[in-house]
Amino acid sequence: MTELTFALLKYGFLILLWVFIWLAVRSLHKDIETFSPRPSRSRRRREREMHKEKAEAPQAPVSRATSSSAPVASGNVNPTLLVIIDGPLAGSSVPLTGAEIGLGRAASNTVVLDDEFVSSHHARVYRDPSSGQWAIEDLNSTNGTVVNQQRISQPTILPTRVPVRIGATTFELR
Repeated sequence: MTELTFALLKYGFLILLWVFIWLAVRSLHKDIETFSPRPSRSRRRREREMHKEKAEAPQAPVSRATSSSAPVASGNVNPTLLVIIDGPLAGSSVPLTGAEIGLGRAASNTVVLDDEFVSSHHARVYRDPSSGQWAIEDLNSTNGTVVNQQRISQPTILPTRVPVRIGATTFELR
């Protein structure tokens, strides 16, 4: 074998090794992104566009009667579905029948979330007996429950179309 052939083989294998390492690191990076509790890139882009549209829309004047009363939920006053809008179960929904809906990794939950950032019994969605509205309560989970980009520490009334994030899953009432 000539020196030229040997050098070509040596550098060819070296390039092949670096390509293999690059592909392995890229694959691991994508796996880590999948388990990240952050919303997906497309979800963040949609939210930015939505906020931009809201900021550009003309604001209606607020009357005195509306400003002193409780905040009015957007959309349907009586939601009938819990819709998962982002995460592994995106597109699925659970009907709101009046019974409590448990969310977590355990099989005994109504919505089972197979996610390492979700506790066994992470949160529950239930009808608040005093107001009759749907509420969410974090069940002392490790990573918390985020309602409308705010981590909650006590039971919170859940209006329609307000995003709730648990681990990599985002849902809302409709």
